[in-house]
Amino acid sequence: MPHALKNLYFAESTYMRKRFTILLFGLSLFSGLAAGQSNIGPGNPNLQPGAAPAAPVSVKIGPGDLISIWVFDVPELNQSVRVGADGKAEMSLIGSTAVAGLTPQQAAALVARELRDRHFLLKPQVNVMIDESAAQGVSVVGEVQHPGVYQVLGPRTLLDVISMAGGLTSVANTKVSVTRRNGRTESISANLKNDDPRSAVSNDVQVFPGDLVMVPRAGIVYVLGDVNRPGGFVMQDNGAITMLQALAQAGGTDRTASPNSALLMRKDAHGYVTQKVAITRIERGKEQDVELRPDDILFVPNSRFKNALRDTQSVATSIGSASIYAIVH
Repeated sequence: MPHALKNLYFAESTYMRKRFTILLFGLSLFSGLAAGQSNIGPGNPNLQPGAAPAAPVSVKIGPGDLISIWVFDVPELNQSVRVGADGKAEMSLIGSTAVAGLTPQQAAALVARELRDRHFLLKPQVNVMIDESAAQGVSVVGEVQHPGVYQVLGPRTLLDVISMAGGLTSVANTKVSVTRRNGRTESISANLKNDDPRSAVSNDVQVFPGDLVMVPRAGIVYVLGDVNRPGGFVMQDNGAITMLQALAQAGGTDRTASPNSALLMRKDAHGYVTQKVAITRIERGKEQDVELRPDDILFVPNSRFKNALRDTQSVATSIGSASIYAIVH
């Protein structure tokens, strides 16, 4: 055995004898504490009864990652190595080692086993960490300010990831979907209501490297014609909005409007289909309110033009000349 390795072997043996003495002392101290009150259970105010902590999901090492390896009490073996495209890393003493697809804990166990089996150390204690993740990022697409891939080294909350992407756009749906890519396929959704911080926090979920976050576009309904604030309105609350609610967001009808001659235009496979709605009768409870769908158009004519706007083509021409823009509340 080379002289340097003999020194390492002797140092490791001396260190393990000291650790055995400390371990015996720790066991005797633990036995005394076990007879007293435990810090885990109903007596601990920081742990809710019946609440089990969620099992953490470890990030896996990928090709191109930069990893750090520490061997306790043997600083000569501490190193930082880059994982190659083949998933292997060149390490001191043990050479090329396949670590891609392993968690840092699994890689640490592998390195420790190699050092022990090759008789370099008796009982090596190894720690592995990912310093730079080249292949594992969170993809954020859809209605965010800056879609893209964001590098994360560990689990982050959904709100954190959306914040990295600049936040939601004015037409984003608050029901966000997350597709898991960390070794499994699992699709979940979280409802992040803009007007309810408690609901947003309670629906927040953890996002891991390799996941895909999809923020869909919210539905928009249009209220045009003789109303106070004509325009397009984002469908909040999971896309549920009635005709009276949309009309309220448009500021209601003007004094010169003919609400009982309003037209609801709804798109189907062949184009827009128009039906007449009596807003006044709905407001008085004589008729049921209408649930709107994305891209529905509610047109409230002026009383002077109600007879001229009875056909779909006339309404479409009138709508085409109007400026439609989203109004965010």
